[in-house]
Amino acid sequence: MLPLTVLLAALQTLVAAFAKSYREAQTYLSLLMIIPVIPSLLLAFMPVKAVTWMYLVPLLGQQLGIMALVRGDVLSPQSIAASLLGTSVTAALAWLATAWVYRSERLAISA
Repeated sequence: MLPLTVLLAALQTLVAAFAKSYREAQTYLSLLMIIPVIPSLLLAFMPVKAVTWMYLVPLLGQQLGIMALVRGDVLSPQSIAASLLGTSVTAALAWLATAWVYRSERLAISA
């Protein structure tokens, strides 16, 4: 779950950078917070058999892992590694994008 916290923090910072006011940022971030709920809802209504590639998808991999643990199943090391890898790569990309936006002059000029 640690890479997921980095991913969500980077995404929130990135989305907030494009807001012109506090109210607009709050609206964007509240919409962003709906995204983690989507895999939970989909898996609740459409149960799927977990395949290793699904663990590479951020949020979906964590949700599949949590559901497997709640059911008492054992997670394979490949599933855990795939979840860590997929979320870590996505978190790194989101962090780099956020750093790029904050380094640009465009953000300073728009304030």
